[in-house]
Amino acid sequence: MSDAFAVFGALVALSAPLVAGPVGFVEPEHAIVLGQSERAGASASAPAFYAGGEEMGRLGVDNPTVTFEDLPETFIRALIAVEDTHFEQHMGVDPVGVTRAATGLARGQFAGGGSTLSQQLAKNVITGARQTIDRKIEEAYSAVVTETLAEKEEILESYANAVFFGRRSDGAARAAQNWFDKEWDQLSLSEYAFLAGVLQAPSALDPLRNRERAVARRDHVIRRMEQVGFITSEEAADAMAEPLEVSPGPRPVRSSIAIPDADFWALSEARRFIVGENLAALAERGGYVSTIRHDAQVMVQEVLAEQLMRLNGQVPHQPLGFVPAEALAENDQTGIWRAAREAVSFMPEGAWRVVVNGDDLLIEDRPALGEVPEIESWPNWLRPRGVYVLKPDGSIMGRPNVQGAAVVIDTATNETIASVGGFATWASQFDRTRAMRQPGSSIKTLIWLAALEYGYNAEGYISDEPLTFRDGDGWWTPRNYGRETLGLVPFFTAFERSLNVIAVRIADFVGMERIRPFLEDSQLYSYGEPRLSNLSTAIGAVETTPAAMAMAMALLDPRTSDLASRSALQELESMMAGVVVRGTAAGAFRDGPKGVVGKTGTSQDHRDTWFVGRTGDLAFAIWIGRDDDRTLPNLDGRRPTGGGFAAPVAARIVTELRAMGLSDEELNPPLFPPKPIIPIQPVQPIEPDPRYSAGNDNRPFSVR
Repeated sequence: MSDAFAVFGALVALSAPLVAGPVGFVEPEHAIVLGQSERAGASASAPAFYAGGEEMGRLGVDNPTVTFEDLPETFIRALIAVEDTHFEQHMGVDPVGVTRAATGLARGQFAGGGSTLSQQLAKNVITGARQTIDRKIEEAYSAVVTETLAEKEEILESYANAVFFGRRSDGAARAAQNWFDKEWDQLSLSEYAFLAGVLQAPSALDPLRNRERAVARRDHVIRRMEQVGFITSEEAADAMAEPLEVSPGPRPVRSSIAIPDADFWALSEARRFIVGENLAALAERGGYVSTIRHDAQVMVQEVLAEQLMRLNGQVPHQPLGFVPAEALAENDQTGIWRAAREAVSFMPEGAWRVVVNGDDLLIEDRPALGEVPEIESWPNWLRPRGVYVLKPDGSIMGRPNVQGAAVVIDTATNETIASVGGFATWASQFDRTRAMRQPGSSIKTLIWLAALEYGYNAEGYISDEPLTFRDGDGWWTPRNYGRETLGLVPFFTAFERSLNVIAVRIADFVGMERIRPFLEDSQLYSYGEPRLSNLSTAIGAVETTPAAMAMAMALLDPRTSDLASRSALQELESMMAGVVVRGTAAGAFRDGPKGVVGKTGTSQDHRDTWFVGRTGDLAFAIWIGRDDDRTLPNLDGRRPTGGGFAAPVAARIVTELRAMGLSDEELNPPLFPPKPIIPIQPVQPIEPDPRYSAGNDNRPFSVR
């Protein structure tokens, strides 16, 4: 956070009680929790349940905590010296720190943000770290209110339990063990100073990665302690002369079985709704109840995972980690398996860790699992020193490259009933329902809706002639899939066949600033997103998320939507039905289910494939792509497209939801009667008009 934010936020926060009363900008119970040390910090958790009452797991982490009495005075002094020199004097916001920041800002210098320990605690427990003025105001005001409700010792205790010390140390309880293999009361002044300083950037300040930077940070803390009178110059000199020796790594985590993928993603979705929530208080109220249906979640996970397993069989897996060469050379079994456990701590049920050692495969000794399965063949993608997983069926897996996401919404309530962010959570915990990916042609639902609203005739003709636009020092010519040019095309056919040239022609004619509100009001993009002004937005160049796509589909229902006129929405719905019956998704839905409307999408270089759509009571988005953003592999001889990869997943999900009784309402809007495409005899391209080489750079020219 910049000095400007610190100054502005602090000054407004200090004046807030005068104008906003005793509760001001924050809920009072949030501030009170900061003062209740046994309920703050990293130790709280609460149960979470599916909509039907089935338990999905727990939110939060039940880490051990410390009391104020557990924290040595020397560490407390080191923390205050480096983070908040005036902690004992101020009431949440430090006037000296604010003045220093303001003076530096006036001189064009950055002299530190002036955030107190109480403000940092508020950021960790209540406000989060988003870089907004509102957040800084809330943070500062929370600190002021908290200081009136809690003792200084309670604030320090809560802070120590809430901050991350690195090396899997959420809170102070395990920090001394994980860094020095000692208890807190066994550390030296040098080691206390290091732990107070490492909070700034735990990974970057690890002496095993950057010793010079780590020592410099420790010495800075020691000098600060000397400057404020906590230690003598002799003690400071002795401490800085002490070598900084840390343990090889945190104590190995105990292996545990990964929770089912379906539960993992349901918990991930639940966490979005408890930001700022006090988990201990939530637990006292019985826990969190999600809108997600357990039966739907498990089914969607299984259907998506089946497709992803097929695709991952076509590409190499990445190693889950590597074992140090020295450990293998010296046959250091402790070092080998410690590194392997750090690479993958959560295991698929019944699996073994394996390590590639030259021409051999080292297999972890796990007697409780019984006999090791026979490995029929080695994958050709195994890398030297790599850590992988041997599954009970004898197959070897690493980190899958091809992943996916699926979100299903009940359109009666606009509540999510299934949210799956990938598969193999033991290997990757990134929730791809929130991943920013190019939507490709699935964005055309909004482009065509805008065109219909601005007077385009759904059954009229539109030219598919090539267009070329000025693009910086060069030219940009959008192409259709397969680089075909059709001529004069019925407007609805252009949608059903997903023609890029016509999408850009619409964007150019209607204007992206008039199309922008449709993209923003549908919640696909934040208001003011500058890239939406680009014509390439019309063919899916600007990233959005599967979760946002699913919600956008829910908002296209002609019965309830106010995105556009009902007639425009109904015409769009008929075009989306055409995609499924005779367009780019026809193959996936040939054998059912019926009553589905939707749109396929494939991004540039076949990196993302989509199917988004609706039934009478559901909206959904399916995305399949690669985490490394590379081209997807072919499958069954077919190139990766939304119609070939994502649409079959959507078809199976809708079929299964209907069989489960969770969906029964079809959409069967009338299709537009077929009309012929009128070919245009191509001639030589017209050269760019030099009058438009500068100035109006977006002026197109066409093949006539």
